[in-house]
Amino acid sequence: MLTYHVLLTEILYVKARLLYLIILFMLQIILVSSSHNDRDQSLFISMDEGATFQKQPITFFVETLLFHPKEEDKVLAYTKEGKLYVSTDLGKKWILLQERVSKDHIFWAVAGVDGDPDLVHMEIQDPSGGYCYITCQIQNCSDKTMTVLFTGSIDQDSLTVQDDYIFLQTTSANRTKYYVSYRRNSFVQMKLPKYALPKVRGVKGVFLANQKIDGKVTTLITYNKGRDWDYLKPPITDMNGKPTNCKPPDCHLHLHLRWADNPYVSGTVHTKDTAPGLIMGAGNLGSQLVEYKEEMYITSDCGNTWRQVFEEEHHILYLDHGGVIVAIKDTSIPLKILKFSIDEGQTWSTHNFTSTSVFVDGLLSEPGDETLVMTVFGHISYRSDWELVKVDFRPSFPRQCTEDDYESWDLTNLQGDRCIMGQRRSFRKRKISSWCIKGRSFTSALTSKVCECVNSDFLCDYGFERSAPVKSESSKCFADFWFNPESPPEDCVLGQAYTSSTGYRKVVSNVCEGGVDLQQNLAQHMCPLLAPKGLQISIKGESLAVKPGEDITFIVRQEQGDVLNTKYQVDLGDGFKAIYVNLTMTSEPIRHRYENPGIYRVSVKAENVAGDDEAVVFVQVNSLLQALHLEVVPVIGRNQEVNLTAIILPKNPNLTVFYWWIGNNLQPFLTLESFLMTKFAETGEVRVTVQASCGNSMLQDSKVVQVFDHFHILSLKFTKHLDMYNPNIPEWREDIGRVVTRLLAKETNIPEESLVTVVKPGLPTTADLHVLLPANQPKLKRSVTTDKRIAALKQALNAHNISFFLRGGYWVLVTLDDSDSDSQRIGGGGGYWAIVVLFVICLVVVGAFILYKFKRKLPGRNVYAQMHNEKEQEMTSPVNHSEDTQNIIQGEEFIDDDMDSQTLGNARGNHSGVVLSINSREMHSYLVS
Repeated sequence: MLTYHVLLTEILYVKARLLYLIILFMLQIILVSSSHNDRDQSLFISMDEGATFQKQPITFFVETLLFHPKEEDKVLAYTKEGKLYVSTDLGKKWILLQERVSKDHIFWAVAGVDGDPDLVHMEIQDPSGGYCYITCQIQNCSDKTMTVLFTGSIDQDSLTVQDDYIFLQTTSANRTKYYVSYRRNSFVQMKLPKYALPKVRGVKGVFLANQKIDGKVTTLITYNKGRDWDYLKPPITDMNGKPTNCKPPDCHLHLHLRWADNPYVSGTVHTKDTAPGLIMGAGNLGSQLVEYKEEMYITSDCGNTWRQVFEEEHHILYLDHGGVIVAIKDTSIPLKILKFSIDEGQTWSTHNFTSTSVFVDGLLSEPGDETLVMTVFGHISYRSDWELVKVDFRPSFPRQCTEDDYESWDLTNLQGDRCIMGQRRSFRKRKISSWCIKGRSFTSALTSKVCECVNSDFLCDYGFERSAPVKSESSKCFADFWFNPESPPEDCVLGQAYTSSTGYRKVVSNVCEGGVDLQQNLAQHMCPLLAPKGLQISIKGESLAVKPGEDITFIVRQEQGDVLNTKYQVDLGDGFKAIYVNLTMTSEPIRHRYENPGIYRVSVKAENVAGDDEAVVFVQVNSLLQALHLEVVPVIGRNQEVNLTAIILPKNPNLTVFYWWIGNNLQPFLTLESFLMTKFAETGEVRVTVQASCGNSMLQDSKVVQVFDHFHILSLKFTKHLDMYNPNIPEWREDIGRVVTRLLAKETNIPEESLVTVVKPGLPTTADLHVLLPANQPKLKRSVTTDKRIAALKQALNAHNISFFLRGGYWVLVTLDDSDSDSQRIGGGGGYWAIVVLFVICLVVVGAFILYKFKRKLPGRNVYAQMHNEKEQEMTSPVNHSEDTQNIIQGEEFIDDDMDSQTLGNARGNHSGVVLSINSREMHSYLVS
């Protein structure tokens, strides 16, 4: 036995670090490496088993390499960006094959099934965001030359090509369907199986499965593709020759049936096509499978007898058709010893494959079942470079095997029956005493003889279930309550004949002949005209929200019923109607384009003489949201109802969903209306956030609301010239409010943070001036300072001292609203005042007298009253109070343009003088500008 030790830093230099793994093909090795700065990547190619390497720079970052199964110079490279490259000269030159390819769903052509060996199967993402299955040749894979073999989109990461079969799945309306194509024929919907079982390779019809009942997991084996199942027989002795004391029916052997995440180490069950009957697995003895027990067991007669070989789980590698079994302990500590057996695990030898212990990361063998060369790769420490150790078992065998070195063995099930899957099969294996190489010419199959059919060669057909056997009689198959055996199949075509089931069918791949025939006396029926059922209509890409003018494709499917004699009436909801024949079979789908936003009811009705079916889908056509503005009164009283209003562009009625977050609450309120009525129970600052979702777009806006127990409100109005330039949009109202607040603060010397001017929507243009109580003043104290502030504000407004210049040559004067009887109000919550009212009622006479005296002492111009409790919608309508009418005088003084530009510019930086000059009342033009 020869061992070759390779240190990667000696080959790739110190600056290179290994990103990918080792790909071995015959005597060739490819290492994928990148430099430390990740700016370039190279392939290191060896043609002499790693003795020398040649560096080949590439322009992309490789994530996966996929070699052609027959032609070693052809290789596919998948990049991190989802691009697929192809090389026909072992990585020297590369051509971009396709983009937006799904990782691990790329497959070379299968020899004997695909006609062209240069064909590649792949799953790609189309421009609409969906996924589809295509094939193309490596010489030319453009959009015009690639072939789409499945109509409609498929689920991401669902394509699988395995030998004669192609599997994929689709999901629509939360229903997943599975499709299969056999030998590249048309796809049909799969009914069974629901679960994949670990297959015992090398012997047809043998599977292992774990069954969970009442929390207990047990392992079963079948020799006829699942018709009959049996427990695994436990070994009589353990690896040390001591009795196991494990006897059925209370104790059996159970195995872990899981696959390794690392593709370069084995899973827990190990079989090989060219080593029939040889199975190794990790598990335990007992009444059930135990998760933490992973003892290793082996059988060389396909599960009839088992032997324990190790007390811990090992990675397994079969060489020379199973003639050499290599095992390395699955552990997190460094190793330098491997074990191997040449007598099907009956005896084991050890070999030091390296002088320094390494952390083993994986095992690889050269392609070909006859190989005796393997590679162990790992690292000495977690910071060290990778190391490759090649182990060659060829020098350990003196000669090639001859016919005298083999003996035969007959395949039987656990009951001793030799007829399995309709035939008696004999295999040959190397004698325990022979020390030779099987080689490339070895074949395991020896003889095969067809058996006569018996009852065990038949399964219950679809829709039938086996009954429990009565006494000596064998069990029979009866139709389930939901199944009608006389009903025609789904693909029954008018004019053709079909056969009703007797309840039995022969096990797939069973080759028995003669004997018992449980499928005889089948009744022939003519296919009737079937009414359409399971009609579906969907949009390619599965998205029901589209943009105006976007090209969309409707796909119609029908699960059951006649399609050749069925008419399909299509109504796309916008006036387009058409009648089709064979719509579900045509390769031309329905393409359409909606120009105007709205909700469209799309329907398709399938009808023939036998009946009809209808499918409906609602398509939302809406433009992407461009702007969202949350409008809310910045100052509000505690427990006072407030209107939160969201203004969006463009307006999409009934198509937009609004999510409202109040404060730190993680659970939003959902509305289809653009407003929300709410109250704030606590004083302080509360953040209000709204998100608007429409189709594939979502926008957000957020505002902070100040909640107080008490504040004063003065109603304001403006000269009529302002109405001419009022675009009735939130930003304009905010700008005007800031201008008025700043002018009042400057005129009265009241801190600007104590004043908030809120301009109301609609015409005529009016506003509310909120006068906030000083932060250091007690909530209930009516101080002279507050009275002076109100008086100062009224004086400034009545004296016509608050005005600003409007482009167009007009002065806008701000005064108290003469429609209010009392321009001063008190805002705040009603909780405290409700208690006061109750207290006054309880003190009937005394309270009334005190209240009368108290009111007489208050100045007439500063009467404090509770703010009315009527429902007040600040964002929708102004609140009016009457007051003595005052004459509004338009200012005629000339103010320099620089002065009004500065005045307005300080209110909001980017609008400076432009805000008030808007001559259009359309919201869209203002927001976009």
